[in-house]
Amino acid sequence: MSVTDHLRLFGMHNLMLESELHKLEESGVRLEHAKTVQKSEIVDVELFENDILQEARKMADFYAIYYALENSIRRLLSERLAEKHGAGWWKTQVPQGLQSEVEKNQRDERDTTMSIRSEDPLSYTNFGELISIFDANWVDFSDTLRSQKAMQQILSQFNKIRNVVAHSCALNEDEITRFKLLVKDWFRIQS
Repeated sequence: MSVTDHLRLFGMHNLMLESELHKLEESGVRLEHAKTVQKSEIVDVELFENDILQEARKMADFYAIYYALENSIRRLLSERLAEKHGAGWWKTQVPQGLQSEVEKNQRDERDTTMSIRSEDPLSYTNFGELISIFDANWVDFSDTLRSQKAMQQILSQFNKIRNVVAHSCALNEDEITRFKLLVKDWFRIQS
């Protein structure tokens, strides 16, 4: 077999492997091989400068962790408050000013051509607002989170780091270390 034939065979094996890995991930097996795959069907990444793309790939991991963390905290709030106060907990347990702000944000979003992100008002809150919900309902979380002050400090720091991540800026090495420690701190204060 010629070198060209070997290269073609190698390429075909890789395409078949890629297809099988994709099927595994679709079935729920977490491989995270997609990080190595260039998603050219989204946009031509060659349009961007290489240094910006490299930084984006580095920051993508932090975004994924941040996304999971923020939504995990929202789920903790939602499930505990529904358990303690019923399905209508948003109307009875969330400070009125925050309810009004979320309603305004939902109205503003409906007036755009963008998809509605969620019917769940909690999806329209940030870490600072989540702190106020925890504070207003601390008695419901005092058996789950060991300290109200620790919760406030951790979520406040997450909110500051969120601004860096959400505004497409890179975290420096100290902020990366701080972010990792904050994630550990969050899980550490849970009883």
